[in-house]
Amino acid sequence: MIIITLSVLVILIVLDYYYFKSKRLKVERSFLTLETKYGSVEYLDWGDPKDTPILISYGGGTGIDFIYSLDWLKEEGYRLIAVNRPGYYNLPIHVATSISEHADIYHSVVEHLKLESVHVFGVSMGGLSALYYAEKYNVKSLVLWCAISGPYSVNEEAVNSPLGRLVMSSKGKAIISWLMARSARLFPKQTIASFISTEAILDKKEVNAISKMVSRDKKERMRMIKFVESLAPMEKIYDGMMDEVRKSEFDDDVNWSAIQAPVLAVGSTVDKDVPIHHIERVRDRLNAQVLLVKNAGHFLWWGQESQKVIDSTLEFFHKES
Repeated sequence: MIIITLSVLVILIVLDYYYFKSKRLKVERSFLTLETKYGSVEYLDWGDPKDTPILISYGGGTGIDFIYSLDWLKEEGYRLIAVNRPGYYNLPIHVATSISEHADIYHSVVEHLKLESVHVFGVSMGGLSALYYAEKYNVKSLVLWCAISGPYSVNEEAVNSPLGRLVMSSKGKAIISWLMARSARLFPKQTIASFISTEAILDKKEVNAISKMVSRDKKERMRMIKFVESLAPMEKIYDGMMDEVRKSEFDDDVNWSAIQAPVLAVGSTVDKDVPIHHIERVRDRLNAQVLLVKNAGHFLWWGQESQKVIDSTLEFFHKES
């Protein structure tokens, strides 16, 4: 009886793994494709074509389907556009020699969509690409969430955490992707707590309180699931993430004086991953509007001030539209 039960369990696990793989393949097949001088560039265009466009420069290690965790923007009448960067999915790393070229790859899609100007929204590592875009092209406004704005080194404590070792490891990416996606749906509180403990300087009591609050909120829980699923398949985005980490150690040539758009920079005072000096650099160089909060996460905001971040972001976009 035990052998039969274990056999059935193994079969169910294998079937679920392949079901997850098929769902992720369906997402990948939904990507739009544009032939450019950089090769075949994949992108997503989510929302009504008549709505105000926002170019989403997603964080390192997530895919372009990260935009699905930003449903609150779409609900407010914005059209979300995200473009694959080198090393993500099917765009080879070698098509660009620097992060500044990400702006040109982004613009090839923006130009193809016949958009004269867009808002730009840069998150974490995507903040550097967003700054280069705002430097080179016409933008209505620029929002940066815990954005890298200059030379960057990974936080060793975060890298050596259990979650950090999983994400940064080059091995077993397909299995890890499946396990993380299933954990997000089956054990949301524990999954959120793992992310918070990796990325924020908060004590255990605060971590538990925030993870409980987010996991009980249906919308926030679904955004978290969409975010975690955008990390998969890790094997198709890992090279791009690591390439950006290497290149961002030296990138410090943003032409700040060329950025004329109004800027909102949001940062967390307890963020382990992106030190606060990255936000201060944006404030000092661009005279940006700055919002500092004591919140966990920076891809999504978890904590008492998370709604404040969303409301301030929406207010800024509405004002500049």
